[in-house]
Amino acid sequence: MHAVVLKYFLEVAKSGSIRRAAQGLFVASTAVNRQILHLEEELGVKLFDRLPNGIRLTPAGDRLLRHVKGTLHDYHLMRTELNALKGEPQGNVSVAALDSLLIELLPAAIEDFASEFPAVRYSVLGMISGEVPTRVENGEADIGICYLNKCPAGLEVAYRGSFPNGVIMAPSHPLARKETVTFDDCRAYPFLRLAGPSPLQFMEIASAGSFWSELEPAVLCNSTAMVRRLVCNGIGISIFSKLSIVNELSRQELTWRPMNVKEVNDMEISIVVPARRQLSNIATQFLGRLVRRFEQLEILTRSVG
Repeated sequence: MHAVVLKYFLEVAKSGSIRRAAQGLFVASTAVNRQILHLEEELGVKLFDRLPNGIRLTPAGDRLLRHVKGTLHDYHLMRTELNALKGEPQGNVSVAALDSLLIELLPAAIEDFASEFPAVRYSVLGMISGEVPTRVENGEADIGICYLNKCPAGLEVAYRGSFPNGVIMAPSHPLARKETVTFDDCRAYPFLRLAGPSPLQFMEIASAGSFWSELEPAVLCNSTAMVRRLVCNGIGISIFSKLSIVNELSRQELTWRPMNVKEVNDMEISIVVPARRQLSNIATQFLGRLVRRFEQLEILTRSVG
């Protein structure tokens, strides 16, 4: 079976939805559905049960999934051996990024790149935004992804995109009925906060007042995934960029509302690289793929919320 078909099948099985699989693959839903239907016709069995809220593997689909995982694993091992024989790139790519990007965005970027360059090794560090530039400047990372007010002299911006912070909540939350949300609105509800300083705390926002200093969070933790889950379940509200919750927004598990603050709505995420140190060829190629992924996500996030 063709590698593209296997990739599409695996993504649909993982996501439980053709639409979500298409978003992860950056292709049209019709293209994914067509490949799955063709695969079912070729094998002569039904691979998925179509349900009102998604799709589910049939026993035949589950058996194929085990085969696909084994096939792709063996394929990657073979590619690694062939690349070594041919002397193809086996270098390292190191990334320092916002912790929230380590849940879905960066794993997907690495999976995509590894399908073409299976011998490449990766180092990925998750941290608060303010620490990222230093890690790139001092050589601990080739690529940094963070909110950046002013680019340090030792760095260059490879990409800058509009991904402002906003307030996230369950779709049934009272704030979901508002077009924009203020800091005073947030005071009235349980707030779930990630440990460490928020990028908003370093911005001079008069309307924020003493919001951060007086905040007594209902939940304080250092896990982005935990905060997202608790917000989905109506435990409280939080402040996130759409970039880290695009799948939850697409599934309508979360609602995102912009803040009624110009400085917040002007926030941009930057991909930075060293200004005085040339990246390896393989790191440069990964950077190009990463920039294209962000450009696609910037378009996608405008349509969900």
